[in-house]
Amino acid sequence: MNAPYVVTIEKVSKHPNAAKLKICTVNDGNENYSVVCGASNVREGMKSIFAPVGSTTPRGVKIEKANLRGIDSFGMLCSAKDLNISDEAGIVDLPPHIKEGSAFDQIDPSFLSSIPWYTYKEVDSFWETPSEEILIGQQDATKGKLLSKTYFHDGKYLYRHFN
Repeated sequence: MNAPYVVTIEKVSKHPNAAKLKICTVNDGNENYSVVCGASNVREGMKSIFAPVGSTTPRGVKIEKANLRGIDSFGMLCSAKDLNISDEAGIVDLPPHIKEGSAFDQIDPSFLSSIPWYTYKEVDSFWETPSEEILIGQQDATKGKLLSKTYFHDGKYLYRHFN
């Protein structure tokens, strides 16, 4: 595959030569890859977006095999920033129902975040229709462009805006 796609992070271990780096084993449904990652939110069992060697991220970064402090890395786990979605820190944290190998550009954009919004209670959403009207609470993307969602989590309202 030449574009970033979904993987499951099967194993995470400390990098022997760098306190902030981790060595991850990721699986795309067919094959395992070793990836060095510096994201603080990486964890075993997590689904995320992987850019393998030979692919190019939406920001135009060509992925090559790298050696990071003595450990080979065969791709990159992507943040929303790497995917040209937002400036969020951390790698994308996808819901468990998304299948390994799925192309990232085929995934509902509301899932492409380092924050696990899918675990929060959605309260409301705002959509812009093709005629520039704003619709409140519509759950159907065919109605227009999603502008924002409101969530309730840990006793607080949280707001997420989309480009």
